[in-house]
Amino acid sequence: MTAISKSKCGKCGNAFNDDELYFQKHSGTKFCKECFIKDTQRKVRKNLGKNILKNHMTIGVGISGGKDSLVMAHILNEFFNQIPNSKIIGIMVNEGIEGFRNDGIEKGIKFCEEYGIEYHIVTFLEYIDSDLDTIVTIAKEKNMTMNPCSFCGVIRRKILNRVAIEKGCDYLAIGHNLDDISQAVMMNYIEGDIKKLAILGKSSQSDKFVKRIKPLSKIPEEEVKLFADVLKMDYHKEPCPYSCLSYRSEVSDIIDTLEEKHAGAMYSIVAGYERLLEYLEVPDSVNVCEKCGEPSALKICKVCSFLKDLGLEENSKF
Repeated sequence: MTAISKSKCGKCGNAFNDDELYFQKHSGTKFCKECFIKDTQRKVRKNLGKNILKNHMTIGVGISGGKDSLVMAHILNEFFNQIPNSKIIGIMVNEGIEGFRNDGIEKGIKFCEEYGIEYHIVTFLEYIDSDLDTIVTIAKEKNMTMNPCSFCGVIRRKILNRVAIEKGCDYLAIGHNLDDISQAVMMNYIEGDIKKLAILGKSSQSDKFVKRIKPLSKIPEEEVKLFADVLKMDYHKEPCPYSCLSYRSEVSDIIDTLEEKHAGAMYSIVAGYERLLEYLEVPDSVNVCEKCGEPSALKICKVCSFLKDLGLEENSKF
């Protein structure tokens, strides 16, 4: 029989079989499952800070049913369950993607009910009188060059913000992991969009915009998945059918290659961006969209502009 080699966890020092340890390439540390869970929670706690983890806080949590949103909700729920007069609220947005979104919503509902988390489900249909599949069809008919993710992202964010305001949330938590943040930074670097780079790292001060937090922004996607799998979480695994059409997916492939050859590349991208951020200025005055009255960098926000071009402006609740 071949002997199973054992190694020590770099945190607790206990010996485990090698296949029971997670090797973190960028730090060179081996973790047992228990220490990996604790280390991930520690990073999220540090990322949030004392200004968020305190009494009388209501945190809206965007839940898609995927691993990122459920891991984020799980960790936040553990934190805020221990803090008096504070809670999290799940917000699920059904964009209307046939054969995809309903499964994610079901996973989200199951999770929230298992942990006793208040949740609310809203749809594209009730806010803009259309779903994403229909939007994609209309865009093709009108020869609009925007990919589906561009439409979906801005509309979903606007809906999440609207619901978070209605529910009196102090913050809106988004499940972006380290991979997502590094991709967003690189996309804006490549495009030379300095304004977007500044906005990416700084929240609007408008009372019509709920400040966003990204609890998983220091956790690589690989580790988010491991966290979910170690806890045997039932999450939605299928990728969005429109994601392969996005520019982000191309940038993701480039960063994945860099990370494979140079462990820690994603941390370096984000760390460099954070150092640069202090030199990027965001105007103190907040512009508002002439149509919907919500914060916007332009006279007419992207959502209202998209809806006008798509011919969906008339029945929009925005």
